[in-house]
Amino acid sequence: MKISWSALLLAGFCALAQGRITHIVIDRVESPTFGGREFGRVGRYEKLSGRAHGEVDPSDPLNAGITYIKEAPRNARGRVEYAVDVHIIRPVDMAKGNGTLLYDVVNRGARRAFEVFHLGANGGNDPSSAADAGDGFLLRQGYTLVVSGWQGDVPRSKDNIVADIPVATRGGRPITKTITAEFIVTKPAFTLPLGWDNGAVLRPHPPVESAMASARLIRRAHAHAPDELVPRGEWSFGKCEDGKTLEPSNLDVCLPAGFSTDAVYYLVYQARDPLVMGLAFASIRDVVSFLRYSDTEANPLVAHSGRAPQPNAIQRAIGFGRSQSGRVVKDLVNLGFNLDEAKRIVFDGVISMTGGARLTNVNSEFSMPGRFSTPLVGHYSDGDQFPFTYEVIRDPVSGRSGGVLARCRAQKACPKLMHWDSGTEPWTARNSLVITDTLGKSDVTVPDNVRLYYFAGTQHVPAAQPRTAAICQNPSNANPYKEGLRALLLEMQEWIRTGRTPPPSRFPSLDDKTLVRPLPQEEYGFPAIPGRRYTGEANDLYVNDYGVQPPRHLAGKQYPVFVPKVDADGNELPGVRSVDLQVPLGTHTGWNLRRKEFMEDRSCYLEGSFIPFARTKAERGADPRPSLQERYGSKANYVKQVEAAARQSLREGFLLSEDAERLVVEARARELGF
Repeated sequence: MKISWSALLLAGFCALAQGRITHIVIDRVESPTFGGREFGRVGRYEKLSGRAHGEVDPSDPLNAGITYIKEAPRNARGRVEYAVDVHIIRPVDMAKGNGTLLYDVVNRGARRAFEVFHLGANGGNDPSSAADAGDGFLLRQGYTLVVSGWQGDVPRSKDNIVADIPVATRGGRPITKTITAEFIVTKPAFTLPLGWDNGAVLRPHPPVESAMASARLIRRAHAHAPDELVPRGEWSFGKCEDGKTLEPSNLDVCLPAGFSTDAVYYLVYQARDPLVMGLAFASIRDVVSFLRYSDTEANPLVAHSGRAPQPNAIQRAIGFGRSQSGRVVKDLVNLGFNLDEAKRIVFDGVISMTGGARLTNVNSEFSMPGRFSTPLVGHYSDGDQFPFTYEVIRDPVSGRSGGVLARCRAQKACPKLMHWDSGTEPWTARNSLVITDTLGKSDVTVPDNVRLYYFAGTQHVPAAQPRTAAICQNPSNANPYKEGLRALLLEMQEWIRTGRTPPPSRFPSLDDKTLVRPLPQEEYGFPAIPGRRYTGEANDLYVNDYGVQPPRHLAGKQYPVFVPKVDADGNELPGVRSVDLQVPLGTHTGWNLRRKEFMEDRSCYLEGSFIPFARTKAERGADPRPSLQERYGSKANYVKQVEAAARQSLREGFLLSEDAERLVVEARARELGF
């Protein structure tokens, strides 16, 4: 049954609240949700949707570091206001839950936790049906799931989870700055929106009209290639879907000759009206703190829909994010936002997934939170500069000192932290810098409250099945690691609940000689597979000069980047090795290469590769990798090895019994072709 409650009916939530959330208005309640489905001992769940309204004190030292906070508009109390969408999925009977709030940092307005941890359907941003809960893993564990908007440039739509963040001005006048927008396309186009973000369209920083004539459009063959200035008369601001008819628009770019799939474009222009994007961190802090600590009826976890109040059952909180979101939750700790204005810890545990050594550019001038650096796409984006390690170290390259945990240590507010990376992060996110010093000479100590887990031979987001993307040379990598994530989430739960320590870190390192240079190929160890190319292109990293546009690398200020050692099959040796990697059917990599006409042989964004083994010795020809028949001899022996690998992963704490059983059943049903 779906019940819709207006803000007027829920005016009780609008009382002044703790944690700098002034009020939460719940305007939609679905109780029970998921078609009334029961999730084991936890029972049924309900879904609450609405908006949280907050304000921050710009003079509080916890907020003083927010970029443009002094230029933000203030209310009558001298505070800076924001409003964010909030969605809560909670047990109908909170006493049956596990007492943990799992905060899922949305990625460009989209929730991710169901997709990451559940098998089956995930229901997108508004999961409601019984099928949308998939296998219900998180719900069976009893988590209270919370998402809220934070990214101010995500446009409002039917599905997006968004934030309303103010524009900064200086003395009542617009703030301006010369910035760079990047355009890379996978199909030819005559016109692109200014907010183009590798396929997504975000709200752009509008141009200063009087300076539009001086804007420059630059084309390069790839990120490191020389600039080719597109003559100003050959492009314009405006829309031209057919390349001929120009419609006036300051928020679009028209190139009648067409944006090529074989080049990267940089638009340098004077922009105006930056958002106070750093309020994102304050909003996450305040929403979670309020839901966790408030015992008032203004807290929807205490009372809603006219139901009798119940005690706030939340005892602890975990912050989780994948990719962009993983960098956000990590940067939240780095910037000191794990302590609320009442000096209470926000997250007991933080899980930062597939962020590598990157942070974010959220708290920067003219922030573009969707942008991040890869070898090609977004290569010069900010948010990937020092610090890289969790431990505090001195960086002789930049001349700075720091560490992700420096601020929270000073605050005595550090969480337990798990860092999860896929096989793509060594190549795109320089994740070797998470463990090495900045000269690449030795490993850096991993703090006791941190665990580093590397999921060997996987890709950033695993493909459901090996498939060849339109722009990539090799089939995508379907090596699963959801099973390891599920097991480690429960390890985190016990770590913050009882203090039971999780498995030791599993991460490539210099000390054990499992980190090597990507070139030459012989040192890396990748085999010469007929018909497959290896270029060794990893995402190089320099100290960048952002005082020029487009930004540029500073000569002599380069960081070393290493990648994990591989075996004779090209499969990675260090890290958490899935059952599929322990008993492989092919070579699994975290990298892929672009096809001809798409900047050939350059890194293919966040895609990995799967290069299957031949079925028989006769079929493999010059391929140095043994065939499936040579490896396993029979289907029965293959299944026996899968069973052994599953038992080993189970003993090590990287696999749950329910998943081990499923993987063995799948192996028994798999056809090997010999």
